[in-house]
Parts: sequence; structure tokens; C-alpha cells
Amino acid sequence: MQDKLFRWLVRLLPEDFRAGYGLDIEATFRAERREARRQRSWTAMARLWVTTVVDLLRLAPAEHLDVLGRDLRFAIRTIRGRPLHALAAVVTLALGIGANVAMFAVVDTVLIAPLPYRDPSALVSVSQTENGLGQSKLGYQTFLDLRERSRSFESLVAVSASTATLTGGDLDPERVNAMRVSRAYFEMLGVAPTLGRSFTDQEDQPGEARRVVVLADSLWRRRFAADPSTVGDTIAISGTEYRVIGVLPPGFEDLVAARMYRGAELWYPLGYDPAASFACRTCRHLRVFGRLAENADLEATRSELDQIFGTLEGEHPSEYHAAGAQVTRLVDVFLGPVRPVLLVLWAGVVVLLLVACGNVTNLLLLRAGEREHEIAVRAALGVTAGRLGRQLVTESLLLGAVGGAAGLGVAWAAVGLLRRAGPAAIPRILDATIDARVVAMALLLAIVSAMLFGLVPLRHLLRRTVGRELRGAGKQTESAAVWRVRRRIVTANVAMAALLLVGSGLLVRSLNGLLAVAPGFDPSGVLTMKIWATGAAFREGETADQVGTAVRFYDEVLSRVRSLPGVTAAAAVTTLPLGGGVDGYGFHIEGRPSANPEAAPSADRFVVTPDYFATLHIPLVRGRQLDERDRQDREAVVAINRTAAEELFPGEDPIGQQVSLGPPSAMPRTIVGVVGDVRHHGLSVPVGYQVYVPQAQWAWAETFMTLVIRSTDAATQARPVRDVVRTIDPEQPVTDIALYDDIVAASTGARSLAATLLTAFAATALILAMVGLYGALGVMVGQWRHQIGLRIALGASASEIRRLVLGQGLRPVAVGLALGLGLAALSVRGLRSMLYDVEALDPVSFALAALVLAGCAAVACLLPAWRASCTDPVVVLRSD
Repeated sequence: MQDKLFRWLVRLLPEDFRAGYGLDIEATFRAERREARRQRSWTAMARLWVTTVVDLLRLAPAEHLDVLGRDLRFAIRTIRGRPLHALAAVVTLALGIGANVAMFAVVDTVLIAPLPYRDPSALVSVSQTENGLGQSKLGYQTFLDLRERSRSFESLVAVSASTATLTGGDLDPERVNAMRVSRAYFEMLGVAPTLGRSFTDQEDQPGEARRVVVLADSLWRRRFAADPSTVGDTIAISGTEYRVIGVLPPGFEDLVAARMYRGAELWYPLGYDPAASFACRTCRHLRVFGRLAENADLEATRSELDQIFGTLEGEHPSEYHAAGAQVTRLVDVFLGPVRPVLLVLWAGVVVLLLVACGNVTNLLLLRAGEREHEIAVRAALGVTAGRLGRQLVTESLLLGAVGGAAGLGVAWAAVGLLRRAGPAAIPRILDATIDARVVAMALLLAIVSAMLFGLVPLRHLLRRTVGRELRGAGKQTESAAVWRVRRRIVTANVAMAALLLVGSGLLVRSLNGLLAVAPGFDPSGVLTMKIWATGAAFREGETADQVGTAVRFYDEVLSRVRSLPGVTAAAAVTTLPLGGGVDGYGFHIEGRPSANPEAAPSADRFVVTPDYFATLHIPLVRGRQLDERDRQDREAVVAINRTAAEELFPGEDPIGQQVSLGPPSAMPRTIVGVVGDVRHHGLSVPVGYQVYVPQAQWAWAETFMTLVIRSTDAATQARPVRDVVRTIDPEQPVTDIALYDDIVAASTGARSLAATLLTAFAATALILAMVGLYGALGVMVGQWRHQIGLRIALGASASEIRRLVLGQGLRPVAVGLALGLGLAALSVRGLRSMLYDVEALDPVSFALAALVLAGCAAVACLLPAWRASCTDPVVVLRSD
């Protein structure tokens, strides 16, 4: 038993060391053991075993490192002997590993890393549903009832977007994005100010106490020079004094503000008056978020809220209609739309890595064929199979390590490119970086890749018999077994390339179809910019004076802008098509009363200035456009879109019909025009009902408007327009200046990124697969020169030789293509959520992938086939 244990311990030493010193070590141990037995002392025997184990554990690592060093030096000499092979292998691995590492960095940052809040899994979004359909927002009174009656939440808050124009001091006026939030907003997120405090219950009430703000660290440093005395001091916002009560921690990112609104650097308390008109139950403009209580789960919370909504509907039957709740984890709200995109791209780079490993395997098989005699000689001289295998594995790991290091460089460049070019639709992509986790992934991929591409050549070399190689039997031609291995690698590479080609083809066709969708307006040559008119004269309210002040301001701005050189038209709108965020209003047709007003259809409401439709080239279908005659003292009018006209007024003329927006008791408005449908929510989103109201006839002063300026050279108009606004009122900042074409392109950003990257992966995989096919077939032709020369000598024509070689090359291509298309048919169902107007099993995409692959494969096979047909039999037979 002791001998077996000692032999097992000795096996910790390298094989070379055991072969040279194993017998001496064993003899010494047995002699010392006999001496310990003669002493008849168990302590002597225990001392012997402890000393032996310690010596072996100390000696084994040093000897293994020594062997590893010799193996590495030999591997470096071997690789340096064929630098082109090594360079090809390293470049191929760098592409495959680099793409995987870059995608891991993005996925790790966006999908895997938790949200930067306390216990983010407990954070949820709450929305109201009507008839089972989702509503993203709630009314203020509904929010109050849910907060009071629900027991599933630790905290429940409501938020809405706002803005702040900072004035006073020596700095220019600056408009910053802001948020209005309930008192417990920061506590819900688990964030505490580093200076000062957050809001109190008293400050979240109407009155003077609500004139307090919390600042972002970035704003505090930029605007207030990081002065701690800012906390407790007052600052001027749109001419009104607010007291700063806190500054948030550096690096804090309000993802609710960033992903659902325009971001925020300043926060006000919500402070609604429950009696105000905008705080009604049907004024659903607030987003609601909550932190689940310790023992609450989504289903139980949803069930409780549904019961509360049922009770509310009984208490207020005219303000709810089959109402319910939708509760979604915040991480799913932010990441749900982009998760399929990133997972598809990650799957694509994994397939690309497999193709890269297949190519490196082919390269190493070629090198293995050249080293068969060397390996056989070493085996004949007594080097064991285990020792040979260790040497070959070391060479593979060295290649993998160099490829992994180069891949880190590729990944660093790719991550930088993604951070610059990645669409705004992908949250947290700007935080993606090459950190320790990403480096660890690169190391793991390098090791796994080395095992993948190193095992086949290793198995081939170790199976060669010493006698056969020393007799030179392998010099004539590569064995049929090795060619079968090469064919399988080619087949696998072609299958992977076909899979990527089909996937990229589907996404590209889908993207092209989406971009071909007419948005309903012409964005070319249009410059957009936002103005939020602030100050005492523009204070939001319902008085005619405030509305008139806002109308006069925008009328003067637009009048002067239209007179600028190159400007052909200009207008303003509250919500820009494809710009995000639309207000929905109940649409009530006079003479068609509903038992429950909440069951009335909802329409997207837009407040516009005259010439809006003409500026964006939105076609007029019937009636007239909204123009200068639609003032405050004239008949209240609206225009609707074609879909609303056809579906709400089937078989009748909508012109002259009267409708109300909001509650049925609201001011009736006459339909004077029908315009074309406009894609407001996205190119892939069906058009709903749309209603346009003249700015001068809206009840509230619409101070936040987006200018749309059509010009012969839109890119040069930003400064002149800004100067116009500054001339009229220097306190009004102009922000978010962008060409409309860029806004439209950004609306398809995630799809465009997926299509572009997957196409790049497919093209790379196709090139690697064809290079592998060309190399494998070229090696086969070189090793079959004797047989080819003999065939030609016996009368075979050049065309017959070409058909022979083409057949050898195209057979694995055909098998791989069939496998790849079959695999694609099974896997592309995962792309359905990313496709538009294209079926997952789109025959055109499959046919194009097959044609591209078949054509490239034919080209890759032609040169080796032509070389084979030009073989001179006399030269070949004489050389043999």
C-alpha cells in the first residue's frame, strides 16, 4: 500500500524527470523506510512521509517549470521556422477572439452588470392597462390611490420630465434637462446625496416649500465650481429663486431620466396640487416606479394592483375602463428591447470563432504533415507519447496566447468603435471597456481555442507509427484519414458561414424594408432644434395672456427664421415625428356619446404652428391646412390623419365634424383638414390616430417647441437661427440641434448596428472558410501530384483533372451548405423580433446565401484545379 502511495506521489514529477531519476528516488525511499522500520518508532515513519511529501511538492513545480521553459523555447524555434504559417494562425485567431472579447465587454456591461442601484432586482415599473392593452403612464390621482392602498411596495414614486434654465451670475443662461419626482425617488433607487439631503414630504406639496432642487455632481462642478456653500443657497431658475438642498454622488446616472426622457442634471419635487386640472385620473402623463417590499413578487403585486384598479373603477366608473396593472422589472424595461440584438451578435461572434479555429486547425494539419518524420524520429529515440503530446500542446497554447494577446488589441479597437458608433438605443454602451473580467475572458478563449484547433493535429501526429514514417511511407501522399479530417473542417466552416450569411441577409433585407417605409414626411434638408421658452411671461398656465405670449414669441422667431438666406420654410411642433414622446388624448366625436368616456379611442395630440405640414411636406388629403387664420379668437379647429379619417368616419366626410380632446366636456373643435399618416413612434410601428391643434388655440401655453427649418443648406443654419433667438430674447437657450435625416437614422440604430455587425461577421467567416477551402485543396493537389501525373500520363484530359479536383473541393462545400441552411432554418426563429416585413424562413435570403457561398467556393476551387490540370507528368514521374 505504501509503495502504491509513493508511486502515485512520484507521478507529480514530470515524465522526463521520472525516466531519469525515478528508480533512484524509489530506491532511496525504500532504504529510508527500512531504516525507519528498524527503529520501531511510528514518529520516525511519520517524519519520513512528511519529509518525502514536502520534498516532492517542492520539487515538482520547479521541474515542471523547467520542462515548460524548454518546451516554450522549442515551440518558439518551431514557430519561427515557419513564420508565415504562424502569422496566418495568429491573425485568424485575433479576429475570432477579438470579436468575441469585444462583444463580451459590451454584453457584460449592458446585460450582465447589475443596475447601479441598491438591490436593483426589486425595482419595477408600474403602468396602467385598458382592456389588456399597455399604457405607459398614470394619472396623478391614480398614483396617489395606488401608493396609499398597495402593501406590495416599500416605496412608490411618480416622475415626469422637466427643464431648468439657469440664469443669474456671470455665466450665460443655460438650459439643463430636469425631472420632477416624488419625495422618495432617491430613497427608492438607494442613492443618497453626498452633500445636503433629498426631498421631504412637506416639499412634495404645492406651495412655496416646493421651490427646492437637488443637483447632479456634474452640474454642481460645471456651473457652481464645486462650491460646498451652494447647498443651502438660492439659485435663479427662469427668473425664480430655488434653494439647493443637495448634490448627488459623482458618477450617479439616473437611468430613468436617461433612457425614458432626455436625461437630467437637476431634480425638483413633483409637488402636484391634487385639485389641479393636470392632476386628474385621466391625465395619464406620469411614469410610476417602485421598490418591491421584501416578500413581494411580481405576480402577487400585479394581482394586488389589479384588485385596486377594480375597486377604483367601481368608485369612478367614468374614468376607468377594464383597467388593470402591468408590473415590469426595471432591468427588463431598460434592457428588454436590446437583449435580442446583443445575444444575436454574440452568437454570431461565437460562430466566427469556430470558423477561425477550423482554419487554424487546417494550418496546423499542414504543419503536422511536414513534421511527421521529425516526430517519428523522436519517438524512435525513446520520447514517449505523453512527452510528445505535452510539447505539441505547448505549441498550440503558445499560438493561442499570442492570438489572444493580439485579439485583446482587436477587442480594444472594436469596443472603442462601438462606443462611438453604437446607437443611443443601447443603454450603458458608453461604459463598455477592457477591464480585468474582459482580460480573463480573452485568456479563457485563448485556452479553449488552443484546445479546439490543437487536438486534431495532435491526434494525427501521435497516431503515426514510427516504423511507417521511418520507411518514408508518408512522403508520397497524405493519408485518406487526414483528407477526411480536412473535408470535415471545410464542411463545418462552410456550414457556419452559411448560417451567418442567412442571418445577416435576413437583417439586411429587414433593414432595407424598414428604411423603404415612407415616414409620411420628408426629412431631407431639414434642421431641427428645441426651444423651451422660460421666464415669468411664459409661466405655464391657462390664461389667454400666457398663451398669447408664447404664440407671439414663436411667431416672431419663425418669421425672422423664414427670412434667413437659404430657408424655404419653417414651423414648430410640440413633439417631433420619430423624436420620441407623444401625448395621447381621448378622441370624442360629437353626436356619438359613449357610456364610458374612457372607452373612447385615443389619438396622439400635436400642437403645431402654421406651415407645419408644408415645411415637412406632409401631404394634404382633404380640406385645408392649419394656417394663420386659426388664431385665439377664431373657431377652434383641428386636422386629423388619414387613418383616423378612414376608421373613425367610415363612409362619411370628416370635414366639418366636431370632436373634443381629453374629457367629453372639453371645447369642441371642427375638423378642417385630413393629412397623410406620419410615423411618429417608429418606422416599424403601425400608424394610429393623430390629431393636430393650432398652437394659438391650445388651452395651455406651449412653451416647449421644436423648430423644423427647411433650407437649401440645412447644416449651415444652426448659428443664424440661434442668433435670431438670442436677438429676440437672450435668455432663451437653443438646444438639441440636429439634422432630421440623422434623427430618422437613429430611430433604426439598433437594427442597423445588428445588420452591419452580423454582415461583417458573415463576410469574415466566408473569407476564412474560402481561404481554408483553398488551402486544403491546394495541399491535396500538392500531395496527389504523383497520382495526377500518372492519370495524365495514362490519357486523362485537363478537363477531367479539373473535374476531379473540383469534385473533391465542392463535395464538402455542398454538404456544409446543406447543413448550414438546415441549421439556419432551425435557429433564425430567434431573429423574429428583429425582422420587419420579412419572414424568418425568407426564401430569398436563403437562396442568396447559397448562391454567394457556392460562387465563392467555385472560385476558391478553380485555381487548385487549374494548377492540377497543368501538371507535367514527365517532370512528376522523373522526380519520383
